[in-house]
Order: sequence, then C-alpha cells, then structure tokens
Amino acid sequence: MAGKRRAHVAWLVLGGLAAIVGSSVALAQETQLGGKIRAGGEVVVASGETVDGDLYASGGQVRIEGTVDGDLIAGAGQVQISGEVTGDALVGSGNVDIPGQVGGDARLGTGQATISGSVGEDLVIGSGRVTITSSGQVSEDFIFGSGQTTLDGRVDGDVLGSTGSYTRRGTVGGTEDVTIARDREPTLGDRLWDAFQRFVGILVVGALLLWLLPRVIDGTAGTLRRRPWASLGVGLLGIVGFFVAFLAIILVFILLAVGLGFIRLESLVGIALFGGGALLVTLSFLFFLAAGFVAQAIVGMSLVRLGTGDGPARRWIALVVGALVVAVLISLPVVGGWFGIVIAAFGLGALILEFWPWRRPARARTDVAPSVPPPPR
Repeated sequence: MAGKRRAHVAWLVLGGLAAIVGSSVALAQETQLGGKIRAGGEVVVASGETVDGDLYASGGQVRIEGTVDGDLIAGAGQVQISGEVTGDALVGSGNVDIPGQVGGDARLGTGQATISGSVGEDLVIGSGRVTITSSGQVSEDFIFGSGQTTLDGRVDGDVLGSTGSYTRRGTVGGTEDVTIARDREPTLGDRLWDAFQRFVGILVVGALLLWLLPRVIDGTAGTLRRRPWASLGVGLLGIVGFFVAFLAIILVFILLAVGLGFIRLESLVGIALFGGGALLVTLSFLFFLAAGFVAQAIVGMSLVRLGTGDGPARRWIALVVGALVVAVLISLPVVGGWFGIVIAAFGLGALILEFWPWRRPARARTDVAPSVPPPPR
C-alpha cells in the first residue's frame, strides 16, 4: 500500500510538471494569436513602428529598428537591435549586434556579440567573442563567459567573468573580477571534487526513484544482471537512436514551418517552432537525466548486488556503495570518459528492456503459472 501511495505521489509530481509545460505552450499560442510572435526568414520591426508588449521573434535574421515596448525574446542566425527595447532582451543567435538601446537586462547566448549602444541594467553574455566598443555603455553589471573579451566602453557596475583573452581600455565603475582561463590538466583535488559531485547527484536521483518508483532502479538492476550483453547492445542502439530522433525532429519541424509559411499560414509558424523547441528541450532533459544519473545508479546497484544479494534492506546499501563506485570509475583520468559511455549504455539498455511494451505479455505469462490438475490414478 505504501508503495502505491509513493507511486501516486510521483505521478502527481510528473502531472504537475506536465501541466506547467502545457500552460506555457498554451500561453505561447495565445501570444501568437495576439500578434506577439513573428517568424520567418527575416523579421523586422521597422523604424517608426512600436510593438506594444513583449515580442517573440524567430527567423534567419531579426532586426529591431523601431521600438519594442516590453521584452524581446529572439532566436535567429543574426539579431540586430538598432532601435529600442524598453524591457529585457533574451537572445540566442549566431551573431548579436546592439547599436541601439535595451532598457532592462540583456541576456545573450551567441557566437559573437558587439555592444555599441546602451544596456540599461545588467549585460549577461555567453559567447565566443564579446566586444563593447568605445560608444558602448552598461549601466549596471557586466557578467560574461567567453573565448575573447574586449571592453573599450563603459561599465558603471561590476565586471565579473571568465575568458580566454581579456582586453580593457574602457572604464569600470565597480569591482573587476575576471578569470583568464588557461588550459591545464585537472589536479587530484579537481578529480576528487568532481567525483564527489557526481556521487551526490547519482545518489539523490537514485534514492528518489528507489523510494517513489522502485521498479525503475531495483527492477531494472535485476534486468541488467540477467541480461547484461543484451542491455549493452540495446543501450548503444538507444544512444544512437536518440541523436537520430533529435535530428529528425529538427528536420520535421523546420519542414513543417516552411510548409505552413508556403501555404500562408503564418500564424501557425510560430506555434510549430515553439512546439518543436519545447519537444527537443523535454527530450534532451529526459535523456540527460536517464543517461547521466538513472543509468549510473542502475549499473552501480547491479554491480554491488552481485556480492550482497537481494533483499529489501540491502538495496539501499547497494545504491550508496554502487553510486560511489560508479562516480570513482567515471572520474578516473584517461579512461573515465569511456567508462561513462559504457555505463550509460548498460543502464539505458536495461531500462529499455525493463519497460519496453513487448516484455509485458511475456512477463504476465511467466509470472502466472497455469493450474493443471493432477492426472487421474
């Protein structure tokens, strides 16, 4: 009975997460219908045009020459803000150029960023190359992680970041804490800390599943002990299948968006792009969770139970010791990465074999033995 209650709690949590994601997608669709989403080969807010409220833009190129009276959320090959965004700018792009104004925070993930205008609050960047020109201004803090950083303008707040190359000819109003990253071999302390972090992650995820959904860990560990080589083969196929499926989903949604645009259903293009993005994010998260934590907990528990045997009390000991063993193996120099791939393949394969639909009828037939009357004498 307690196991059923824990399973109900797990499904309620998953259902709540699904409801949150669904409401977000519904909101995105509503915003699209309200004219707040623009998509296409080139998205332009023309000079003199004002977008009231937030703007969601995606395409090959996004240019803001007018005014966005709210936040800008953009994903494109190239984004240029030569006009004004009164709120925050959240941009993912190959190239970002801001000669105009952003009234709030600017959060950029890009290959190259050039700031020659002004950012009213914080500037946060993850980029291959960042340049704040002599006319560029950041009114609050500048936070970055980049390969190359040049600061020729003015930052009124603090500067905090990590970069491979840092050049400053401009001014900083607050403190300056910049780490120049150098390629170096990790020390013993680095490896021990990495192993500890991995151990804690595996243990937390494994313990939650063992408490709420014990079959995911305990049952799958049993499948791995019974069918190790089948688990390895299926796991390798599963890893390859994930990347094939990921690329296929990208292709399908791109073709869908192009097709909708071709038949002039522009109002559905944004929904298709956001839907595809949400699906890819969800699949990536589930794969990362399964390969990075669940599979490792399964393999570790399976290895330890070869020596400790089965038993309700021993499974917790097996989980703790197994998580430690796997964390140490993956953190070893040179061979640790290969151990990680092999462990992920074993665990994923066992997980697939345990829950794949074709196993259910066979299991039902083997679990319930037919009642055969004894032969008459």
